[in-house]
Amino acid sequence: MLSNNLSKTYLCGGYLRLSHSDEVAFEDEAVAGIETLRSNSIENQKEYIEDYLHSKSEIKLVDFYIDDGYSGVNFDRPDFQRMLQDIKDKKINCVIVKDLSRLGRNYIEVGKYIERLFPFLGVRFIAINDNFDSADDTAASNHMIVPFKNLINDAYCRDISIKIRSHLEVKRKRGEFIGAFAVYGYMRGKDKSKLIVDPYAAEIVKEIYGMKMDGMSQQAIADELNRLGILSPAEYKKEQGSGYKTAFQTHSKAKWTAMAVMRVLTNEIYVGTLIQGKESTSNYKVKVREKKPQEEWIRVENAHEEVISSADFEIISDIIQKDTRVTAGKSAVSVYSGYLLCADCGCSMVRKKAYSGSFEYVYYVCSGNKKNKDTCSSHRISENALNRAVTKTLQLHLKYLADLQANIQYIRETSCNSDKIKMMVLQSEKNKEDIEKYNRLKLECYEDYKKELITQDEYLMFKKELDNRMEDTKKAVIELGKKKRMLLERRYEKESSMEKFLISKEIELKRSLLVRFISQIYVYEDHRIEIIFRYQDEIEQLAGLVDEIKQEAAPREVI
Repeated sequence: MLSNNLSKTYLCGGYLRLSHSDEVAFEDEAVAGIETLRSNSIENQKEYIEDYLHSKSEIKLVDFYIDDGYSGVNFDRPDFQRMLQDIKDKKINCVIVKDLSRLGRNYIEVGKYIERLFPFLGVRFIAINDNFDSADDTAASNHMIVPFKNLINDAYCRDISIKIRSHLEVKRKRGEFIGAFAVYGYMRGKDKSKLIVDPYAAEIVKEIYGMKMDGMSQQAIADELNRLGILSPAEYKKEQGSGYKTAFQTHSKAKWTAMAVMRVLTNEIYVGTLIQGKESTSNYKVKVREKKPQEEWIRVENAHEEVISSADFEIISDIIQKDTRVTAGKSAVSVYSGYLLCADCGCSMVRKKAYSGSFEYVYYVCSGNKKNKDTCSSHRISENALNRAVTKTLQLHLKYLADLQANIQYIRETSCNSDKIKMMVLQSEKNKEDIEKYNRLKLECYEDYKKELITQDEYLMFKKELDNRMEDTKKAVIELGKKKRMLLERRYEKESSMEKFLISKEIELKRSLLVRFISQIYVYEDHRIEIIFRYQDEIEQLAGLVDEIKQEAAPREVI
């Protein structure tokens, strides 16, 4: 006998849902078949409900409530909440879904709505595929099985979550971009998983790095960008129609800030390195994201085209780490800020001014001496004397690099005739053959051990010896490869912009020039200075290789 409730007239709301996890899961047929995706699509759910209601004259369809792209675990969905409000406003008193999983996949929450909230509000609930109708008291068996179906749906959600996490992990390790929005300076290509350079935004990024090289503070850079009317990353993305939103925005129209500039200056994505997986949730039911330890981040180098050279990024990182605070009322630091140190105590040298009538005398003194005169002497040196010494030394250094470059260019042009290069190539090939041989021997040893031709101790001894040889050979391959690349691939220069300095006979000592070539300057009490150049060890190593090749190529004296 049917319940009297079935003779009542109902105002119905059809609830439709399809989550992003469903879509991701169905991308891979190993996770679920394509037919399942079609059956769960929003349009199909709508048609399914409409077809069902043709035979239900007591139910009048009022509206559809659609949450497309929302998880079934969380019930804080916009149209679901709108449906609850319409229930409270007496606009509807019946809810119909294609199946229980469309309502949700959290079995506790789903049970709360079906068994407590809907009955309390006098709402009839129908799940078509699960043969559940709360108004039909005769289908007791279906009512009893609902909790088990909800539990299965919950377990399915857990399983899909694991598969999606694994799927995304593989994508990240392949260097595929997973984020919703491309980082400023890039955009998605035809292959949505790959980033390509955004020509306009990339030029702004380069300008930001250039301004930092010139000594400008992050705030000064932000002010200059705003003065020029350059859209901030958030506003630029909005202009491109991305629908981008950020928690960092504090005004209706986001402007450049010191923090936004800092994010550009410290993001390794601009050197072609993709870092993902910095955050995660503890499980599929918890939406609060937690930061992961840095060693667990997924880093893929050369994942996309670089905007900033690795050398420039390294220099900027060095600048940021140094004490380069800008004096109040100024937009940029002095030329030597963060790079001039006392050779005896290691404290920074500070810039001071003295006046004699209209004459201004600028000099540097040890900050350690300034704080405590017993700690160190003043190491006082005039700015003019320092400028002359640094400029002269830089000129000599650049001439040295120019000569080295000329020699390397000659070697590149004649590399086919260089016995040194040939030797490197042949030795590298032999080393690789040796590695293959050691792998074969290890396998043969293992087979002998399995056949009991040798003991376990003998096998472990042979294996250890072969492993050591392989390790040494691999190191040799890497070292030879590095030397060959240094000679043939222009890797030593570190940055393409070096050439413009090498061709200049006269140089003007600027902040950008100093930070590009100099790592540190030490001042001694007797006014001597010591300059530590960037990539000094690498340049010396390269010069040694060049000398070896030149000596090798020199004509032999016949006796």
